[in-house]
Amino acid sequence: MNKSTPTVGKWRRVGKDIMDKAAIQKQWDGDPCGANTVDSALVPSSVEYYREARFQRYGIYAPWIAEAVGFSSFKNTDILEIGVGLGSDHYSFASQGNRMTALDLSRAHLTHTVRHLRFEGLKTNAVYGDAEYMPFNNDCFDMVYAFGVLHHTPDTERAIAEVFRVLRPGGVAIITLYSRWSLFFLIFLLRNGLLRGGFFKKSYPELLSEIEYRSGNNDAVPIVKLYSRAEIRRLFIGFERTQIATNHCTLGKYQLNLPWSRGTQELVVGYFGWYHVVKAWK
Repeated sequence: MNKSTPTVGKWRRVGKDIMDKAAIQKQWDGDPCGANTVDSALVPSSVEYYREARFQRYGIYAPWIAEAVGFSSFKNTDILEIGVGLGSDHYSFASQGNRMTALDLSRAHLTHTVRHLRFEGLKTNAVYGDAEYMPFNNDCFDMVYAFGVLHHTPDTERAIAEVFRVLRPGGVAIITLYSRWSLFFLIFLLRNGLLRGGFFKKSYPELLSEIEYRSGNNDAVPIVKLYSRAEIRRLFIGFERTQIATNHCTLGKYQLNLPWSRGTQELVVGYFGWYHVVKAWK
């Protein structure tokens, strides 16, 4: 009897992973990442729609991204992006002459990204697949990029190992993960956990899933994870060198009302931002 227990536990974990990934697909197929920022008056999936998505992303939501990621520093490079949303960052890399591959569990994301790039005279190799089991050979990309994606997969450690595997020696991974000690999360816990009684009505994973709440798609319960810098260093321990910067000092819909520009705000209090931007070299 004791000998069978680990096997039973293993299959329970497999079953839960399948359910978690189904929730991820439901979340983003039903409401592609970034779609809620685009003016509803625009024709969906039009060239104007995607250009507005880029403006909202880089001009309003996170004007720090271009500098933190360094889109323009990659040219003539084989790049894999995991989790592509509407394709805004994919476009930013592709427009520099890079050879692009898109991997996503959401078919809606892949459809949007292919269409987005086609409108701009660009292309990508769109692959439906799982970051934990990537359908690529070893050492086949110069750079692997995932913005706000791998904290939603059940086995983030395995996904990072897969990133390492598909990177060429000397290649770099740029991965952003949610920060455990951000101002946004502390306010979220106060509001949703205490003031709204979330701690007493829901499990902690169910409470965290509210971070990705989308109107009309609220029965999807995607997995959400948060990381400290120490935890990130353990995740990337197999890499030759790792660099961590924290950005996006915001309270979600409650923007900080500081008498500084957004750039200055990020410099002064960015350490308490929502995204850890991890650069790791193989």
